[in-house]
Amino acid sequence: MEESFLDRLLGNPVDGTFFSWLAGGGLWAFLIAFGAILGWWLVRVVLRRGLRQAVKGLDQHDATADVGMVVQAADSWISNFLVAVVFGVAAILAILHVLGNNVDPAINYLKSAGSATGIWLATDGLRIVLILFMSWIVTRIARRVIPRVLSSVMLGQASTADHDEVLKRSETLSSVFVGAAVALIYVSALFMVLTELSVPIGPVLGGFGIAGIAVGFGAQYLVRDLIAGVFILAENQYRTGDVVSLSGISGLVESINLRRTVLRDLDGQVHVIPNGEITVASNKTKYWSRVNLDVGVAYKEDVERVVEVLNDIGDEIAADPYYGLMLITPPQVLRLNSLDDSAVTFKMLGDCKPMKQWEIMGELRKRIKIRLDAEGIEIPFPHQTVYWGEAQPPFRSDYTPATPATAPVPTPQPAREAVGPVSPSESIENDDGIITPERREEELASVAMAANARIAEADPDVRTHTLLIDTDDNE
Repeated sequence: MEESFLDRLLGNPVDGTFFSWLAGGGLWAFLIAFGAILGWWLVRVVLRRGLRQAVKGLDQHDATADVGMVVQAADSWISNFLVAVVFGVAAILAILHVLGNNVDPAINYLKSAGSATGIWLATDGLRIVLILFMSWIVTRIARRVIPRVLSSVMLGQASTADHDEVLKRSETLSSVFVGAAVALIYVSALFMVLTELSVPIGPVLGGFGIAGIAVGFGAQYLVRDLIAGVFILAENQYRTGDVVSLSGISGLVESINLRRTVLRDLDGQVHVIPNGEITVASNKTKYWSRVNLDVGVAYKEDVERVVEVLNDIGDEIAADPYYGLMLITPPQVLRLNSLDDSAVTFKMLGDCKPMKQWEIMGELRKRIKIRLDAEGIEIPFPHQTVYWGEAQPPFRSDYTPATPATAPVPTPQPAREAVGPVSPSESIENDDGIITPERREEELASVAMAANARIAEADPDVRTHTLLIDTDDNE
C-alpha cells in the first residue's frame, strides 16, 4: 500500500493503533463532522435572520399578519431540525465513505427515493399542495369576510347608542359562523387529499353518517339550544343587563351565550335557562321603559278634580332634579280605567329610561298618597259593616253589662256619652263632625259588644249570638 501523507506525518504508526486509524481516515471523519456542525450553524444563522426579516415584513400589514405568525412558529423547526437532518445525513455518508465503507447502496437508494419523490411531487403532490393552499386561502377569506358582513348588517339595523353592544354580538356570532366555515373547509380538504392518496373514502363517509345519526339523537336538545341562541343574538331579543321574563321566570340577564341564558331574580336566585326552552321572551328594559300605575279613589270624589291632581303630581315629579333625569315623558292620566267594586281607578302612563320605572313608580305612589291626603281625597280600603238585624231594641253604646257566669263578655271600649237611644250613624261621628276610619272602627266595636251584652241579659240561656257580617268595601 502506498504511503500517504498522514502516514509520513504520524511517523508510519503500527496497524491497530489509534494513530493508524487516524491515518486511515479517522482524521478525515473528524474534519467532516466538524465541517458539518460548522455548516449547520452558519446556515442556521443565515436562515433564521432571513426568516425574522420576512416575519417583520409580514407583520407590518394586516393582510399578511397571519402568515407572519405561521412563519414565526415554523422558524425553530426549519432552522434547527430540517437543516440538521440534511447536514447530518450528508456527514454520515461522507464519514462512512472515508472510513472505507461501501455507501453506494445508500446513495443509490437516496437517488431512487429522490427521483420517486420528485415525480410524485410533480403529479399528486402538486395537486395536494394546491388543495392545501386553496383551503388556506379560503379559510383566510372566511375569517375576514364573515365578521365584516355580520358587523355591517347588524350595525345597519341598530341605533348609534347600541354600537358597542352590536359589536359584541357580532363578534360572538362571527366566531360561531367562522368556526363552522373553517371546519367545513378543512373536512372537505381532508377528503380531497385522501382521494389523491388513493385512500377509499366511502367507508369513512359511511362511518361519519352512522356517527352523525347517533350524535343527532343524543344531542338534539343541544343543537336546538345552539340554533335558538344564534337567533336570539342575531335578532337582539335581549342583552346582558336587561330585565326579562323567560319561561315564566323574571330577572336580570347576567350572561348569555349560544346554549343558555343566566337570570338572577329579585331574591338573588340564579336561574339557568336553555335557549331551546325559550318560546316567548319579554324584555322589560329594551331601549326605554314605561311607568304604568293604577290609582283608585272613592266613588264620592270629583273625577275632574282627581285627574287634575294626578296630572299635577306627574308634572311635579318630572320637574324634580333627580327623578326628572330618569323620565322621557311625565306621567299623566291616560283615562278612567275602570269602575271597580270599591274604587274608581285611573291609569297613569309615562315613558322613562330603561330599568328606572320601578324606582319612579315607588316615588310616585308616595307622592300620590301624601297629596291625596292633603287634598282630602279618599283612597278606599276594605271595611266590614256589622248588621244587627231588623226591629232590634234601641241600645246605648256606653252600656256596660254584667258579666254572666256562663258566657264571658269582654269589656267594651269607652264611647261618648249618649242621653238616649244611639243609632249607628250617630255613634261614628267625632266632635268635629268628621268620621275617621279609627273612630268608625271603635264605635262599631262598642256597638256590637253592647248588643251582645243586652241579648245575653234578656235571655241567660243563650250563650252566644251570631251577628250577620257583610263585607262591604264601599263603606
